[in-house]
Amino acid sequence: MNIELKPEIVKSDKSVYTIYKYAKMESTNAFLKQHCSSLPDYSVIWADDQTDGRGRFTRIWNSQSGVDLTFSILLPLTSLEQKQRQNITQIAALSVAQTLEGYGLKPSVKWPNDVLVHGKKISGILCEVTETEERICGVLGIGINVNNTEKFLANLDIPATSLRCELHHKVVRQDLLKKLLEIIINCFSVLCHAGFTQNRQEIIKRLAFINEQIVFTDVKQDSYFGKIIDLNDDGTLLFECEKRGVISLNSGEIAFHNSYTMRKHL
Repeated sequence: MNIELKPEIVKSDKSVYTIYKYAKMESTNAFLKQHCSSLPDYSVIWADDQTDGRGRFTRIWNSQSGVDLTFSILLPLTSLEQKQRQNITQIAALSVAQTLEGYGLKPSVKWPNDVLVHGKKISGILCEVTETEERICGVLGIGINVNNTEKFLANLDIPATSLRCELHHKVVRQDLLKKLLEIIINCFSVLCHAGFTQNRQEIIKRLAFINEQIVFTDVKQDSYFGKIIDLNDDGTLLFECEKRGVISLNSGEIAFHNSYTMRKHL
């Protein structure tokens, strides 16, 4: 990977994380997966310029050098129950939303891994699990549009916004990162020690599209027309489907039905 050999290191006096800031890197998630055996828990890899970022379903994450925030954090999963690992993406989305609220914004969580402001994407999240001989790790990658301009965002293939666009001023990315890391680590600690219930309640308060008519497309590309009615205890969606009644959905994509051409109507 094309990276700077000596990163800038930022330690926290009050928390467990250590930030390793690199000038340029292909992918923070890929780097952390490759080096997880030699890095301590809660190591944070921050790339000022990420050249090959990826989201869910191998989608490209477009970023601007020195403008937005792209990083990954190493989470210890060895003692976390298997069923709760699927909740990490959701608590990360919650953490981003709570951090943005500290800037006066009103974000919503688009299940399971996006954060929206005024219906436009401001953050995306990807969590991957990797194992070494000694431990199981979660590699949690987060991208946030921070100081991007409206001109740049208009060229993306989905409606997007940034903190700068919403606040009408630039934001110091390192300050944002530190605030977010504190909240992520706290939410993760709650998940490890008390399960998903408390985080679930906070996500529901911010859940996008609840009780609105949408189309849910699963990983098999089957489409379900209906509405989200709740978030289940395990983090899956409770969905009222027009043709199949109330069902639970655990992986897929959400779209408004009036902007979606359905291949199947189930």
